[in-house]
Amino acid sequence: MSKEKANLPLQSKVSLTLVLVFAAFSVLSYGILKAVIAPAFDDLDLSAASTNLVRVERAVETDLENLAAVTADWAPWDDIHDYVRGINPEFEPSNLNRATLDNLGLDVIVVYAAEHELVWSQLLFEGTEHDAGELGIFAPNDPAFQRLSAHERVEDHTIGLVQTALGPMLISSMPIVRSDDSGPISGAVVMGQFLDDIRIARLRERTEVNFSQYVIADASNNLDLTGLTADEQRIVTRSTTIDSFKIVNDIFGEPLLVLKAETPRRISALGGQTLQAAMLFLLITGIIVNFVIWLLLRGEILKPIESLAAHLAKIRESGDLSHKLELGRSDEIGSLASQFDDLTTEVHEARKALLFQSFKAGKADTAAEVLHNIRNAMTPMINGLDRLSRTFKVAEGLHISEATKQLADPGCPSDRASKYLQYIDASFDHVKSINSEASEDMSIVTSQARQVEAILADQEKFTKAAPVAETILISELVGEASHVIPKGANTDLDVSLESGLSGYRVRAHRIGLMQVLGNLLLNAFESIERHRTTNGQISLSASNRLVDDKPMVQLTVRDNGGGFDEDAGPRIFQRGFTSKSKGDSTGLGLHWCANAVASMGGRIFAESLGVGEGAEFHVLLPAVQGGQ
Repeated sequence: MSKEKANLPLQSKVSLTLVLVFAAFSVLSYGILKAVIAPAFDDLDLSAASTNLVRVERAVETDLENLAAVTADWAPWDDIHDYVRGINPEFEPSNLNRATLDNLGLDVIVVYAAEHELVWSQLLFEGTEHDAGELGIFAPNDPAFQRLSAHERVEDHTIGLVQTALGPMLISSMPIVRSDDSGPISGAVVMGQFLDDIRIARLRERTEVNFSQYVIADASNNLDLTGLTADEQRIVTRSTTIDSFKIVNDIFGEPLLVLKAETPRRISALGGQTLQAAMLFLLITGIIVNFVIWLLLRGEILKPIESLAAHLAKIRESGDLSHKLELGRSDEIGSLASQFDDLTTEVHEARKALLFQSFKAGKADTAAEVLHNIRNAMTPMINGLDRLSRTFKVAEGLHISEATKQLADPGCPSDRASKYLQYIDASFDHVKSINSEASEDMSIVTSQARQVEAILADQEKFTKAAPVAETILISELVGEASHVIPKGANTDLDVSLESGLSGYRVRAHRIGLMQVLGNLLLNAFESIERHRTTNGQISLSASNRLVDDKPMVQLTVRDNGGGFDEDAGPRIFQRGFTSKSKGDSTGLGLHWCANAVASMGGRIFAESLGVGEGAEFHVLLPAVQGGQ
């Protein structure tokens, strides 16, 4: 597979594959139709052309047979037998006339007696009577004369085509005998019909074949008849017709005429139309089938895969693993989507647990580090303070006050007074020495106290770093935070969560936001508990807001507790401010909430209609993809 094809989208690959398969199918179908079906239609046309020529040939043969039958009715006849012998002269006026030619459809009748003696003849040419001698075939020197005017045996019969001076003619000659076909042969009767345009037109009507005849001499100049014999046909295929040729011999077996039958290529034309219709049908069917297959693939495979890809992209962009694909299908793709949803749910839960553990571990590591550093700094401080404590106890063992009293006594002996003075001096020197050591210990304690202060100040800088933000589903966090409300409280309390909370997602620090919501819910509960005994209500709702062109989610905690007045509103989030009794609160909870929400890129504010009217606390946090 080429790199370009490998980089194509799946939908493009499927579409391209369908197009290529359809194109290959169309080319193969067209090739089969052209190679197998079309030649079959051509063969039918060739067969029809050959059959048409045979029909024309048989029609000519039928006319010859009919002519022979008429001749056979006259030749074995006692009346004409006696007539040619000069016994029955009445035969001529009764039977040998133009009416007989018209009735029999003949163009010539010639009656011979024995020894080639011409007894009677009549020729009709183009509707008028002519001398039969104009045909040329009855001249004694013509080869046809002997074959037509005399017969040696009773069964002799001359029938076929002959070329006359006036055109080709169907000719039939039989010996004149008695009616019982007994001899002796008294002469010959010859009957003929011109193979002219009129007869050709009749043959065309009978055979329903468009054919023509050509004298062999004329046809040889216009047609390639090389090697063609009377026993075969020659087929010439043209664009719209198929011409078939056949040589017809005369009574001597020599080529006389060429019959040409023109057969329209109707079957081939019909075959071409059939092929076009078949290809059009295949084309339309292929397009419909491909479109249906494409729709099926699109709806059943490609679109779900696109949904899965879009779902993955959405998770990657938002980082929110709580999104569900939920294709609602029971097939393999639906099973894949369900398993993927289960996987993301497990990863989401694992990530939450990991973040929580990471948060706890980070806090624990930080606390351990701080405690370790403070402990290191406290050890010298404690030792110094211990030495100071021992230093202060040394002064208790001196008896300076007693020595002073003795020196003040006038009766104190001088030697004793001198010893007392020495004792006092030594005591003060000792105290001076101890004070010097205490001063050094105090410097050490002071230095270590400053080191502890530096450690705490340095740690305070890290506490101002923004917590790790993650995508949070509001409904999950609210459910966990609501556990801060004591169970079994005396207050009749109703906590309601808006049904649409499951559609809102925010970017925040999970632990911090949980503590904020816990503080707000607990404050609402305590406010209700202080001011009401029945019908306590806490509700949580969420909505989308646009703050400074940034999509935010506003989470509202509403209660019907004590509320606050206008003066308390601006100070409610200040450090140390509280509406509770001083013994019950430090005033740090809401202040911490405000700082925590600010560190997450949001803000918090409160509203109340007055004391006793309840309160609303609104938390604005950055929305994930518009909040929903």
